[in-house]
Formats: sequence, structure tokens, C-alpha cells
Amino acid sequence: MDYSMAEIRAFNATLQAGNFTRAADLLEVSQPAITAQIRKLESRFSTPLLERLSKGVRATDLGKQLYQITRQYHDLEAAIEVLSNPTLSPGKMTLQVANASSIIFMPLIAEFSRRFPQTTLKIKSVTTSECRALVLNREVDIGLFPLLDESSELSRLAFSSHRLVAVLRPDHPLAEHKALSVSQLVGEPLIVYKPEACTQQLLEQLFVRNQLRVSGNVVVDGRLDMSEAVSHGLGIGFALQQDIRPDPRLTVIPITEATEDVVEHVVWMKNRRSLPGIRDFIQLALEQRCGALSEVSEL
Repeated sequence: MDYSMAEIRAFNATLQAGNFTRAADLLEVSQPAITAQIRKLESRFSTPLLERLSKGVRATDLGKQLYQITRQYHDLEAAIEVLSNPTLSPGKMTLQVANASSIIFMPLIAEFSRRFPQTTLKIKSVTTSECRALVLNREVDIGLFPLLDESSELSRLAFSSHRLVAVLRPDHPLAEHKALSVSQLVGEPLIVYKPEACTQQLLEQLFVRNQLRVSGNVVVDGRLDMSEAVSHGLGIGFALQQDIRPDPRLTVIPITEATEDVVEHVVWMKNRRSLPGIRDFIQLALEQRCGALSEVSEL
């Protein structure tokens, strides 16, 4: 059975855009052209691919399975285009970025936007584990997060590094110390994160290495909530150093035993490196990254 690229493009665009009208705008065709291609594609299957909702569409279970395959078609077209025109710039396209650390990576994202003003950037601010999943599932083109575990499908570029620190109110009794040990922290009210959070995992590893257990009085979703909780006297919080903005309500203190640098990476699928947008983002990151981080790790 022959499936046309027009059908695949219409299906992919509809899922990416969320409805037929925006899909038509994305592909610069009429809405009837989109719906006609979708109907043609769905006629080849025994059950629907899309669930029609009042405000758009979403994939059925079968549609999700199909999308796992069809979303690679765009990469195929782009790779052929690059082969025929190696100097091709991103131009008018959308680059999807998953970002776990806006303070570190937003200057890089802003510079990319200045250099390639025709490119639309769609930024998802998510956790480290969500970043990794989004890149692997091809739901984003670039991930900006610490890639702590190896994957045969991912490549990474070391961009910056920092260490785990304690975050206190300036009037806290321990705030005058130049550094704090884990043994000093363990008896204090602590503000922690959910178990899947990267910072929480690093914190637990640090305490375990010192034969101690993290016990939090308050559990928060993210750094902003942690900062607010600390500023209101709920306890001592934790973060990676560059993830905390200067704030007169907060004091950041190194942890004596936290001697390992956590590297922030630019991450992409290995087989997508040469695609326009991804290729250019990686090149810019190479130019912009901290000078001490001089190697690309291809896992």
C-alpha cells in the first residue's frame, strides 16, 4: 500500500499544531486540503487515528503508534535537503527546545534567535528527566539539561558546570558560615524535591555517601517554590549554584562534601545532528560555552 508524503505531512502537522486550521497554516495549504489528506490516511486503517475534540484533535492509541514512525519522515526530508545544499541555513522553521535551566541556557537561546530571526523557537521548561524523554521521543530537537546517564542514541556537548549548594535565609543561624557540612544540615528543617528531580537525586547521593538520610519537612516541585519556601522561613533548600538568581532574601552557601561538578549539556539525537537548526544550535553552543569545557561527548 502506497502512503503519500502529503498524507504523512498533514498527519504530523495536525498532531504538532493541535488542530486542522493551525496545521494548514503550518504547511501553508488550505484547511480542506489537510482534512482531505487525513481522511485518505485514516481510510487505510480499521480504526481512527485522531480523536476529534471541541477545540482540536488528539491522537488515538493507534495514532500515537503511527506518529512514532511518521515523525521521522521530516528528518528524512531535511537530511536529503542538507545533502543537496550543505550550506543551508535554518531559515523559516520551528526548533523545539526542552530546557531544564533557563538561567544558564536562555542567553544561548536568545543569541540563536538573534542569528536566525526567521526560525521560531518553541521552548518547554521541564525537569531533567522530562528533557531526556522529550529528546529521545523526538518531541523536541534540542535538550538543555545535565545528561547524567549514558544513552547510545544521544550525543551531548558540555556547556557549563556547577555544584550543589545550600540555600538559606540571611538571618538563619548557619548563614554566617562560609561552607556547611552534611552533618550540620541533617538536623535542620530541609526543603526537598520530588524523588525524580535531578537536584533531589544529587542531594540523596550526597547524604548516602556520608551515611546519612535526607528527611525533608517540605517537598516542592521546583526551584522557584524552593526559593519562596526558604525566604518564608520553612527551612534550608538546595539547588545547583547557577540555577539561583541573586536575591537579597536568600544566601547561597557551598556544601563541603559536594565536590563534584554537575555538567549542563546541550543534548541531541545522534542521527539528527546534521539537520538544519539542530546543527546550527550545536555550532553556536560550541562558540558560547564556558572555555573550560572543551570536549564533545558522543555517547
